Amino acid sequence: VALIGRGESQLSNNGVYASGQVAKHDSQITHNDSDEEIDADAPLEDANWHSNVVTDDQVAKPVKDVEQPKDVEQPIDEAAEEEKIQSLKSSAGLCPKVKLAVWEPENEKQWEAVGKRIATRNLFASIPNLTCAFGVWLVWSVLASKIQLMHDEDPNVYPFTDWGSPQGNDYKVLLYTLPAVAGLSGGTLRIPNSFMTQVSGGRNVVFNTSLLLCVPMLIVALGMSNSDCPFNLLVVAALLSGVGGGAFASSMSNISFYYPKSQQGYALGMNGGIGNLGVSISQLLAPIFMATSFGILPPVSPAGVLGWPSNAGWLWTPICFISALLAYFWMSNQPNHGEKSNLTSFFYFYWMEILGIAVSACGVIVLILTRDSDFIKTPAGAIGQKFLLVLLVCVLEHIVMYFVTPTKAKIRVKKQIVIFKRKHTYVMTWLYIMCFGSFIGYSGSFPKLITDLFGYVKGCELDGEFTIGGSQSACENDGGIWDDSRTNPNAPNVFAFAWMGAAVGSLIRPIGGTLSDKFGGAKVTMVAIIWCTAAAFAQGILVNRTRQLDRPEANFGWFVFIQLNLFLCTGTMNGSTFRTIGVLFPPEESGPVLGWSSAIASYGAFIIPAMFGIAIKAGAPEFTFYGLGGYYVTCAILNFWYYIRPGCEKPGV
Repeated sequence: VALIGRGESQLSNNGVYASGQVAKHDSQITHNDSDEEIDADAPLEDANWHSNVVTDDQVAKPVKDVEQPKDVEQPIDEAAEEEKIQSLKSSAGLCPKVKLAVWEPENEKQWEAVGKRIATRNLFASIPNLTCAFGVWLVWSVLASKIQLMHDEDPNVYPFTDWGSPQGNDYKVLLYTLPAVAGLSGGTLRIPNSFMTQVSGGRNVVFNTSLLLCVPMLIVALGMSNSDCPFNLLVVAALLSGVGGGAFASSMSNISFYYPKSQQGYALGMNGGIGNLGVSISQLLAPIFMATSFGILPPVSPAGVLGWPSNAGWLWTPICFISALLAYFWMSNQPNHGEKSNLTSFFYFYWMEILGIAVSACGVIVLILTRDSDFIKTPAGAIGQKFLLVLLVCVLEHIVMYFVTPTKAKIRVKKQIVIFKRKHTYVMTWLYIMCFGSFIGYSGSFPKLITDLFGYVKGCELDGEFTIGGSQSACENDGGIWDDSRTNPNAPNVFAFAWMGAAVGSLIRPIGGTLSDKFGGAKVTMVAIIWCTAAAFAQGILVNRTRQLDRPEANFGWFVFIQLNLFLCTGTMNGSTFRTIGVLFPPEESGPVLGWSSAIASYGAFIIPAMFGIAIKAGAPEFTFYGLGGYYVTCAILNFWYYIRPGCEKPGV
């Protein structure tokens, strides 16, 4: 798992871009905390920075800087060093002081004496909190499938009368709204979380984030114990679970401050890698909990259909609460992060978080109010609506960050506006949407797709007997009733496979980073794009053929195989694009570029489930794969033109 750091923070052994130039991880804030303004007009390829970019024939080889005069050694003040170490010891015990008196992870004596213990304690308290964040954010992928399966057996379970009691295909499409809302909220909340650590303090942010995650899970636990649970209540819970999606930015930023550059890979790999696995944990454990009554719970279904979706909430609520306590008692705040008063720091956290939730809520309200408009009655209009919603909330959140957030956050935002004047910011954002956006979108859609594509068969009911297959015209001519959404008796167990995709994508990420160190990030990305594009079109063709089968389960093995290939490719590119951004931009800009691009890419958790919902309603889910395949082609062209072809602008990145 520690190898994941190779994908999170590409560090050169000889210090080409490790020496003061950490390739920033997802949404990490740059370590330059000075008030010095960045020259927005300075070209990226200035003499000093360009000398550190790996050329095409020097991929993965350290580039030595021009020899500089040796620094004159300064005498070490042993008394001052010892005083710093002693001041840190109050933060090294089992009940540590919250605010670190000093923190210098590059100071080897301080690190070995006490710093390593403090950093390790903070890391191992952070990991379960980030795992909870991803688990809660993506729990809707399996919750939606469980709701649908129970409703198929008993239409009186979760009829959602507040949304007009949808049936059949309309019910399937409606359930895609839940993971989509969580994705919209999570992507929006990554933007303020990029600045949260410095404003409120890392320990305060992690603790309060996990407390907030208890709220949507309690709503699920209490609300879904009633078979008449309103759909709008679940929409609110999905909106609030987006807090988990935003937490990745603040969590990774916080941990990066605790470790020396030589150990950034290990720290970020442990934190981000295990945190990402929260998706698979949720998709593996939540179905087990939802399938048992623990011997005490009455059936939710009036007809006695087995299933307790509320248990997904009871699974995560105590874990989030215990993780919050770990953060509260075992984590620390950096000396220059947060305010002197924890209450003030808490206030700033909720100020920024609530504003982000409010902006997300605006997008959800627009989504709900326009669901019956003429504009979205066609598939093209419905897809356009989703992209316009992303644009709306993204622009609105940036305006809020610029004008309404605490002063510290405003300063950070204004200093980092320079990245929007860089052409390659937009190129790499387009590429990173392909990587993380696809990964998180597929993670949210995979379980529901299995249910929709393989959970139903079509056939004719005649004289009380249902026969699979045949044609609708022949059935009706014989006086039968045609049914194209009858539950498939041979349907695969969706929950036995739902967790696999996210696990593959998470665990392959470090390999993408390692290969990028050796061959170059753009080259690894190029190979993965070609593979991913072929897999997307192949999946579209397979889905089209599967829809025409009387027994769709015959193609299930191939569907899972191709989908895992898509996860494999997107996970690999998550690592390779990180490496590219790390060497493409100067140190003070690579962090903000990663932060902004990862926030935009997170909207894939909204767009992709919504696109599958639209395609399912239109009866052509294969077109989502075709559309994504076409998008991957544009990414291949951009990557080749700017970073691969002979004479390109940035070779070797």
